[in-house]
Amino acid sequence: METWPIEVVRAFNRSKFSRDETKHYELVVYKPIPSILQEGPQCGIVALAMAMNLHSCNNITVQNIFEKAKELLYTIQGELFDARVVPNLCQQFNVKAILHRWANITDLVECLKSSHVCLVPYDSDANHEPCLKKGHRAHWLLVHGYLKEIASSASNDYDLVLVQHGKSKFLGAFSLMDLFQSNAQLIEADPKRRNESDYCVPQDGSLHDTLCNLFIAI
Repeated sequence: METWPIEVVRAFNRSKFSRDETKHYELVVYKPIPSILQEGPQCGIVALAMAMNLHSCNNITVQNIFEKAKELLYTIQGELFDARVVPNLCQQFNVKAILHRWANITDLVECLKSSHVCLVPYDSDANHEPCLKKGHRAHWLLVHGYLKEIASSASNDYDLVLVQHGKSKFLGAFSLMDLFQSNAQLIEADPKRRNESDYCVPQDGSLHDTLCNLFIAI
């Protein structure tokens, strides 16, 4: 931990994992990214803007992405309920993005080790950590770091990811397993969103094909 960047140390110390002294972690990969706070339901676009600015010298703004997404009829207020449109949206800014099916927990880790950052949809709890609400609390975050737990076993059960999202200016350290499980149960949009005409939500409200088990590597 002595060699970790200060923001990583602070993220880990703020997390619940710092209280378990039996666990020890190695910082495998981390790319510093300045935070951007969202206004309204723009979590996906904000996460995308952070990722694009890491890989592009064009200084792409949230507003640029929002306007293009509206033009392509992907969003109304900034919401993104379909991960499948993100690669094409990125292509409009000459940024390459690849849609991945998250079948194994290590799929995301391999992308991080290959110098990508990853946009991941999940259910966000009150503290923004992953939870299981069937998609009713769907949110987007950007994964740009990985802490491997090295003491207990060769499994990934206690590994952590370093994340940024639009509702906090601070780096977060979340459980990789919790994020994987949260992503895998995104099956339906909040009924309130389905009944509002000012949100671009799948017509039947199902997120099974649009968010569940999907993430984007940039």
